[in-house]
Amino acid sequence: MAATEPRLRDAFAEEARTARSGSARRLTLPARGRRLRWLMPVIAASAVAVSVALTALVGRTALSGPPATGRAPAFVVATTGFGRSSAGESRVEVRDPKSGRVYDTRAASRGLAFQYVAAAANRVFFVMAAPARRTACDTLWVYRMKVSGKGRITAFSALGARIQGATAGREGAPGGLAASPDGTKVAYAVRRCGGPADRTYYKLGVADTVTGAQREWTDSRESIVSSLSWTSDARQVAFLLREPVHTPADGPVLPSRNGVVRLLDIGSKRSTDLGAAKVLLRRSRELTNIWAAVINGDGTRVAVVAEYSRAGGALAVCQVSLADGRVLRMLHREGSDNEAISAVPGLGPGVALRSDTSGRHLLYHDASLASAPSDLGGYGRIDDGRFHAIPVPRGAEDTYDLAW
Repeated sequence: MAATEPRLRDAFAEEARTARSGSARRLTLPARGRRLRWLMPVIAASAVAVSVALTALVGRTALSGPPATGRAPAFVVATTGFGRSSAGESRVEVRDPKSGRVYDTRAASRGLAFQYVAAAANRVFFVMAAPARRTACDTLWVYRMKVSGKGRITAFSALGARIQGATAGREGAPGGLAASPDGTKVAYAVRRCGGPADRTYYKLGVADTVTGAQREWTDSRESIVSSLSWTSDARQVAFLLREPVHTPADGPVLPSRNGVVRLLDIGSKRSTDLGAAKVLLRRSRELTNIWAAVINGDGTRVAVVAEYSRAGGALAVCQVSLADGRVLRMLHREGSDNEAISAVPGLGPGVALRSDTSGRHLLYHDASLASAPSDLGGYGRIDDGRFHAIPVPRGAEDTYDLAW
């Protein structure tokens, strides 16, 4: 074997030395290799098909939670006729958020009036009712309402919690109601009982919707609390705290100033002082007065209704970063043909801003403009930064609060 190898090497070398240029045939792949060339696209296409099938399967499985597309809620719930004492005059209505069509309605019991409404997941809503003839200290009820996929009210029952407070007063947009995303808690803001008649003191409370257990926070200074909203973990409540301004000509509306958006940790046992809640946003050169606010689920941004300097001082809905207070974008401005509206927040229920559970869809309501032409933007929805006016049903111009 050792002697054969040198002879083979010598033979190959001699053949290579004497070979003519171009005499060697072009090297070609075996037929088996050509078959692989058309198999590769088939394999790739099969992989894509499997991937698409798996994506669809995962997508169908995930539908049990919030829609990944952030689709707008199918219904908006509104309260009307607050302050009317006759049976049937105060109602809660389930409406279409695009056309304003009323799907179903429920009248308040005689002697009661529906005031605030809040939304949780899975078409569950909470409605606060107060005595139609209000005093300085009343018992307030909260009801849980379930709405079907067709917009029908299928359940309506009172919670165990009873709230002691007052909803009467000269201030324009007092208090509020907000449900945690999972519906296990409701936050409420009402006037405190026992305060001086010529002074304004509020409290913020949280009630467990199952056990009825309650906890409340107060402010030793005069204040107006409104614009309640929850973070997605149901541990913190954002709210707007404003200072009342007393003047001899207050009339039916009590002006306020210096709106500050704060964040309350409801799990903290250290204090029940509202003034100790974390400050998220104050007025600035751009946002000269804040009238309503709603926080997004992860607590990084807040949408506000404010007098915006870059919109000529008009009332505008702006999205603001809580990291540095920058206005990220203006979502809506009241007015048409570039003409600012002289809105006076506080007439009737005033300005309201509510979010759905995804945080991508806002409801905006200025009661002072609700009966005005729709292009003035007194009543509408903001979907991913675009404003659309919502028609007001005939006879429902007295809408007090709304949620979706």
